[in-house]
Amino acid sequence: MKIEDKLLLREIQKRNEAVFEALFHDYYSGLVKFAEGFVFDSEVCEDIVQNIFVYIWEQAEYLNITSSFKSYLYQAVKNRCLNYLRNLKIVDKHHLLYIEASINDSNVNLENPELIQKIEMAIESLPPKMSEIFRLKYLEEKTIREISSQLEITENTIKTQLLRAKDKLRVGLRESLDINFLL
Repeated sequence: MKIEDKLLLREIQKRNEAVFEALFHDYYSGLVKFAEGFVFDSEVCEDIVQNIFVYIWEQAEYLNITSSFKSYLYQAVKNRCLNYLRNLKIVDKHHLLYIEASINDSNVNLENPELIQKIEMAIESLPPKMSEIFRLKYLEEKTIREISSQLEITENTIKTQLLRAKDKLRVGLRESLDINFLL
């Protein structure tokens, strides 16, 4: 660890707000852009980076940084992004189980032409690439790997687009149909 990094850590541990703010302003935008390479959602990336800085401030006296502050920050962002993406898979599994249970519920009529039309309109309202990804995954039942190969985009991009699509559809369908079972 360089002397500058040791001094920086010592000042943060002393709760020197000016040094902390300077650290935040020096690295914040670069860390957000770095996070967008993993997550592709600027709001989530901003939250991840802000949470790291909150953690550093709150846990300052317990920090044990052996590399440079820059390396520490970028590694922390990478780890938090990967944790976020891992947790998306868990959320997606729960959503799919819920969908399956709801579809099997005899109170929900998925053969209703009006319901089908509203769902189709909601899918059509998505941005074109997002709609295509959604259709490939849920209507054509392709795997994320197959979609990635077919569209020549990364699997992480597909996961992010599917998450965004589900969020948009959930909001749109909840408003228009007053149903909560989908997605």
